[in-house]
Amino acid sequence: MKKLLLVTKNGKSTDALMEYMNQIEEYTAEAVYSAKEAQTKLLEGLFDLVIINSPLEEEVGDNLAICAVNHSSAGVIVLLKNEDIERVAEKMEQYGIIIVNKPVVKAMLSQAIKFAQLAKNRITTLQEENLKLQSKIDEMKLVNRAKWVLVQYLSMSEEQAHKYIEHQAMNRRVSKKKIAEKILKTYDH
Repeated sequence: MKKLLLVTKNGKSTDALMEYMNQIEEYTAEAVYSAKEAQTKLLEGLFDLVIINSPLEEEVGDNLAICAVNHSSAGVIVLLKNEDIERVAEKMEQYGIIIVNKPVVKAMLSQAIKFAQLAKNRITTLQEENLKLQSKIDEMKLVNRAKWVLVQYLSMSEEQAHKYIEHQAMNRRVSKKKIAEKILKTYDH
């Protein structure tokens, strides 16, 4: 189940939005009533979607929306009145925040939720790719350190050290990272 954080200042619109979101079976919704409370919730848990029903007590909702984008991978939708859209739209759109005009039409909100979910999926995919690449970079650094240890202590050339690590990994059926770690441990590095 996907998690939704609904940020709004009054109970009337909250009830209507919660009822609508509960009809969408894939989401479990949680409501908060201030930007401060929302920021705390965002730091505590992982949400797939954040809907901000503007205006809030403390602000229009633009700063909270930007905070949500910067500190989570959640899709962010802000429900805004026409007069507020002109003032903050450009600022929020730079962050990929989806703006829905009030009064809210269910079809528009449904479409915005789909767009937000697509954006979240894309971000999640990019984060996973980033982690894989970071892991490969870390492994390469470790293997390079091990190569230079072999060059230093066993007077191998860089090419010989590289082939040695590859050969050991292949023969022992382990990763080059494991061999590099063992070499560094052996020579106290």
